[in-house]
Amino acid sequence: MSKNRYCGILLYSVISFLISALSFILIPFSNFEGTKLQKALAYMVGFIFWIGLIVGLILTHYLGKIREKHNYRKYFLPGILCFFKNKKSRFIDILMIVSAIAFIIVKTLFSNEILVLSITLSLLVFSVYIHSVLNGNNYAFAVKKGVHQ
Repeated sequence: MSKNRYCGILLYSVISFLISALSFILIPFSNFEGTKLQKALAYMVGFIFWIGLIVGLILTHYLGKIREKHNYRKYFLPGILCFFKNKKSRFIDILMIVSAIAFIIVKTLFSNEILVLSITLSLLVFSVYIHSVLNGNNYAFAVKKGVHQ
């Protein structure tokens, strides 16, 4: 497999995680006791969240299996427990911290603003997902030059 193939798998997992995180933005428009559209959206929130998360995890696991066949491991800890491992992860790690603070502020001061709360929650969840990806061994493997044959 080529480096482009590994990066493609990684990209599809990130897109899946993005779809999962964006599901939270539908929350203000959904209601199990509302109109048919609101009911449909209420079910779609959970469906989109879980499908995006599961597909992202399956792709991440698949890339991990490929990486293991190459005996490649750069970090001892999993990506979720690592911080600031590369230039891209530095940006995302700072974004994750800022979005966590923003979510707490919005939840505390603007708890009635459901759309704003949903957007900050979506940003927080996505930044946690991407933090895990960019600080992990699979990302290091996918972008590393010279280990793919």
